[in-house]
Amino acid sequence: MRAFRHGFLVLLAALGLSPAWAQPRQVRVVAASDLQYALSDIAKVFETQNPGIRVVLAFGSSGKFYTQLTQGLEADIFFSAEKIYPQLLEEKGLAEPNTRKPYAIGRMVIWLDRRLGLRPSPEALKDPRITRLAIANPVHAPYGRAAVTLLEHHGLLKRRPGVSIPGLKKPFASLSWEEIPWEEVTRGVEAYWDASPLRQGKPSFEFVYGENISHTAQLALTATKAGILALSLAVHESLSKPGVYWLSPLGSHLTLEQDYVILKGRKRPEVMAFYRFVGSPEARAAFRRYGFLLPGEKPE
Repeated sequence: MRAFRHGFLVLLAALGLSPAWAQPRQVRVVAASDLQYALSDIAKVFETQNPGIRVVLAFGSSGKFYTQLTQGLEADIFFSAEKIYPQLLEEKGLAEPNTRKPYAIGRMVIWLDRRLGLRPSPEALKDPRITRLAIANPVHAPYGRAAVTLLEHHGLLKRRPGVSIPGLKKPFASLSWEEIPWEEVTRGVEAYWDASPLRQGKPSFEFVYGENISHTAQLALTATKAGILALSLAVHESLSKPGVYWLSPLGSHLTLEQDYVILKGRKRPEVMAFYRFVGSPEARAAFRRYGFLLPGEKPE
């Protein structure tokens, strides 16, 4: 029987076919795009150690994935750049109970094209050569929200008095970063914040919004020459060679506490295997390699 099965597989391989029972089991993962490199590395190591399982990765905006998951998007595990979205999935009964866990804390950088000849810092963004700044769209991207709060922390954005957002119990100007209804900030940053410190002395200035932090990095690289990006992307050679960056201290922007969770009804053995692997020494080393802080760790 074993010889027949081997011969059958050889024949199917020669025909470019494979039987259903020979197909690898899949783990479908949707993840924040700051994980583009780290999670890809983790998946490769996992697949090497588990040859019968394939991890299928899709990267994008945490907020958009959350909306799609509530509308029936097929996925097994969700990695968010902010813990609020896995929490909301739990509250809606769309996540497996007791599977939401933190995996990392994201870090923010100000990235500049080397050809500008500027030393990256918040102050450098006032330079007349910086006329466009790429940030992720804060309506649905946690890194965009962190970018806005970073600029506010350093006095480069100031809340506009008298801003009205329906349903607010307190004046917009007095809200903490966590209280801001980001999904309602739909008219562009400058409808809610005064960007005069970034505009002063320049012929023009504009924010350029990425759909997610990976798209934002591409915009910074190809169009704006400046961006507020994830450290996990800035350390990659695609950005570290053409650019320089300044790492923002923790506490100077909205904290990016990042959780992952198994979606409801997806607790299959292969899914659990990858879920557990995320906490392994190999996976933790990959997160560190791309600049993430692990839960409970402090920056050096």
